[in-house]
Amino acid sequence: MASEHGVVPPTPAPDGPGHTYADFLKRLAKDDPPAFICHYYNYSFAHTAGGRMIGARVSQDLFGGKDLAFYRYEGGDVTPLLDAVRGSINALAEGWEGEQKARCLEETSASFKWSGQLLRLITETA
Repeated sequence: MASEHGVVPPTPAPDGPGHTYADFLKRLAKDDPPAFICHYYNYSFAHTAGGRMIGARVSQDLFGGKDLAFYRYEGGDVTPLLDAVRGSINALAEGWEGEQKARCLEETSASFKWSGQLLRLITETA
């Protein structure tokens, strides 16, 4: 992107959303696993399934159908991978108490908030 289109990736600030979110996720993974799983689930499926669809559209609309390496999955069909992740998360959640399941669901809006902040960071123009 940089060499062909002059797009320069932003430099993440130590106190910016990328580092702040990473620190937040580390704390959740340690202190609140159900909330962490919510973020993991949303990112896994958004970036794997949704991201590939978006990548195909971006490739077609902006780059004349050029194959974008970022969206390639060397394993072929990504569906079995997604099914396995979904199955693992479902198996894990089956052992949770009702409060833990509710905590996972409650974290959904925070997951989307963070996703939006990161998207704005990478799409801002200087």
